[in-house]
Amino acid sequence: MTTRTPLRRDLADLKQKVYLLGEKCIEVSDLYNLLLESYSDNLVNSLSQITKEIKSESKLLNDQCFLVLTLQQPLIKDLRFVIGSIQIVLNLEKITEQYSSTLSQISEVAILKPKIKEDLINMATKVQQLLRDALTLYLSTSLDKCSDISRTYSEITFLHNIIYKEILNEVAKVAGQKAQIEAQLLATIRSIEKTSDLTLNIVEQVSYIIIGKTSPENQK
Repeated sequence: MTTRTPLRRDLADLKQKVYLLGEKCIEVSDLYNLLLESYSDNLVNSLSQITKEIKSESKLLNDQCFLVLTLQQPLIKDLRFVIGSIQIVLNLEKITEQYSSTLSQISEVAILKPKIKEDLINMATKVQQLLRDALTLYLSTSLDKCSDISRTYSEITFLHNIIYKEILNEVAKVAGQKAQIEAQLLATIRSIEKTSDLTLNIVEQVSYIIIGKTSPENQK
């Protein structure tokens, strides 16, 4: 019992740091959603700064995970936790990259019809909620919210399909620069959906940590 105390402490520290990294990703998501509503260079700068912090902290967390694996003697369950945490950190970093990759495009969101823009903001808000729920699962080591997460993910997919078709219809009706800008915004829609896919990967890693399977539906 005593010999495992350092490992327990290291795992608790790792969990807290991964969760705090996730909180920073939510902050990035929040800034991104604000940019969808009203573009601001100050918000862009804040998002870019947090992105740099996330990249730096992700590397430190990966190093910490490998130190636990090499210097400690984790049990199978502990081993799953460390490996799952490594994958979660990787997905959090990728989520941040998705948000950063479309910063140059979202300044043009204002040209969209009010209804399309409203649906886009609604979709982005649901993606942020999905990320919050995934982090809650990780912190609580519980799969209780998996049904809520599946429902939110379905709603995001539904909104994505609607928005994508609406923008394609707009592009078909108009010409010139407006059509070109709207076509570019399709990449933004795809990127937000990709963020929800990466968040679902986090949920699957939590499932792996808890039951040794990457799909919550396989829980017995």
